[in-house]
Amino acid sequence: MSNPAQGYEAYMVPALFRPWAERLVGSAGPRQGERVLDVGCGTGIVAREVAALLGQKGSVAGMDANPHMLEVARAAAAREQVSIEWFEGRAERLPFPDGRFDLVLCQFALMFFTDRPAALAEMRRVLTHTGRVAVGVWQGLDRHPFYRTLHEVIQRRAGVSALELIFSLGSRDEVEALLKSAGFGRIDIEPVSMTARFPDPEAFLAGEIEVDTAAIPSMQHLDEGARRSLVAAISVEMKSPLAEITEGNHVVIPFHAHLATASA
Repeated sequence: MSNPAQGYEAYMVPALFRPWAERLVGSAGPRQGERVLDVGCGTGIVAREVAALLGQKGSVAGMDANPHMLEVARAAAAREQVSIEWFEGRAERLPFPDGRFDLVLCQFALMFFTDRPAALAEMRRVLTHTGRVAVGVWQGLDRHPFYRTLHEVIQRRAGVSALELIFSLGSRDEVEALLKSAGFGRIDIEPVSMTARFPDPEAFLAGEIEVDTAAIPSMQHLDEGARRSLVAAISVEMKSPLAEITEGNHVVIPFHAHLATASA
């Protein structure tokens, strides 16, 4: 695929991110007529879930810093015939006036923001005084043994692993402190677990390694041959851990997250 976000939408969203989007949206409880923003929307699965619920009785916007993700988001929304306005921008500087939204959603994106306190402060700024936020973050690597092993193998082979960032907001107390410092109140943080089933174990492993190593600066300077050799070496080391979570032709992994809701 010419746009990697297409692979993300086709493979990761059905197995992992759509079920979590349904859970996050359910926790947030969007109401008829509300104005909703999905921050760090990726290919827009959360925004699409909300738009399908609200129909014409409300408005939905999605924002992401990655234009390739937004390209796929627009196409997916058109296929699903839901109305969403898309914006390119950074969470730390939302391109909206104060009090623009009734509900802000953020699924598994907060850990990637360069300045998390600033991003949360911006989410609060664009909410009405009665608005609310719902945020999902993964629990730590200690709760995800397969990814902990993959992290250790990549770190040993490549010197650094981006997986640490993905699971870097695993502490409930840290999430609560971030929300409090941004001025949110009535904070509720719920631990939630769901099991994902990914088809084609080899494709799953290759995709996970590609995504993680692509974020490593030292990997970006390797020629294609050296990169393939490194990815192949990581794959060999991960064959046994992969077999442990494979059932038939599916990878079966429990995922654990914290879903936080708070009021402005």
